[in-house]
Amino acid sequence: MYRTRTVDYKDKKTASQATNANGKITVPVKTSNGGGGSSSGGSSGGGGGGGYVRTTYNVKVTDKDGKSVNVNKSVKDDKITLTLPQGTALDGKNYYTITVTDNKGKAAENIAVILKDKKDGTSNGTTDKNGKLVLPSSEHKAYIVGYPDGTFLPDGDMSRAEAAAIFARLISDEKGESISGKSSFTDIDKNGWYADYIGYLAKYHIIEGYEDKTFRPDVPVTRAEFVAMSVRYYSLFNEVKKGGYTVKYTDVSKKYWAYDDIAYAKNIGWLNGYADGTFKGDNNITRAEVVTVVNHATLRIPDKEYIDKNVSTLNKFTDLKNNEHWGYYSIMESANTHKAAVSSDSETWVK
Repeated sequence: MYRTRTVDYKDKKTASQATNANGKITVPVKTSNGGGGSSSGGSSGGGGGGGYVRTTYNVKVTDKDGKSVNVNKSVKDDKITLTLPQGTALDGKNYYTITVTDNKGKAAENIAVILKDKKDGTSNGTTDKNGKLVLPSSEHKAYIVGYPDGTFLPDGDMSRAEAAAIFARLISDEKGESISGKSSFTDIDKNGWYADYIGYLAKYHIIEGYEDKTFRPDVPVTRAEFVAMSVRYYSLFNEVKKGGYTVKYTDVSKKYWAYDDIAYAKNIGWLNGYADGTFKGDNNITRAEVVTVVNHATLRIPDKEYIDKNVSTLNKFTDLKNNEHWGYYSIMESANTHKAAVSSDSETWVK
């Protein structure tokens, strides 16, 4: 994660500064010494407690094809604001690489940048150690791993504990929390690898046990159980109204315990049933099916072109050497941390 620097800058005479004729931008930078100093953009005399010097930066913006973009540049409160030209929008279908360097051509790290379009779209972040920043982009962290022998076993079962671990990682990442907690299930070994995951999820009511107060962590999770967990996870961050949906699977009656969850997931496009009209909710869900549902619930869409071009540098599995398996791209999405420009119907990996 990048660090954001906040500076209390109160010099009203220089609080807003546009780019100069050479396309350079001058940003106030706080100093810790009191001896005064200067830069190409101005100077600040010092007394005894430090002050601000005016530092000039070069800013370059390119689109996803590497073409230069002519943006309007301004600075206010130690933040560089870049406005895209008319006809472009921050809709996730394009992304922009912003490079900030100082007067000596050195990368400028930890510079706050705001990127705007002319339709009130905005995205922001800070430059990395290379002076670069990609906007708009979201970080999608890997949430699943394979086995020690290098396999993924896409058609294999997943235990209830493994399912709990996935949602715990996703929630802790979204909320910026550490994973910890205790549950009241009677069969959870407090020293087991899964104990904190299950305790953490229980706190958010994502998981439920059985009538005998057990959780059965090593039992395979079923299709209905996993869908119910997914909907509960999704409801933590989104409004979920389940009552108005129906589904016509021949083996799922309205009295089935997970009917509302299955109907909701089906109607928003998370998963489908089988060709014979059944859902098979009590069947074990496969690992490939798991990542497909999770990707939908977290609005992740595999960038197939990027994956194909960069497969040699990505995490991959010995039993998924190509895209012949129907879940290949969804699995690659789930197992590789990446940054992506995201729109409503596509995702473009940018790193």
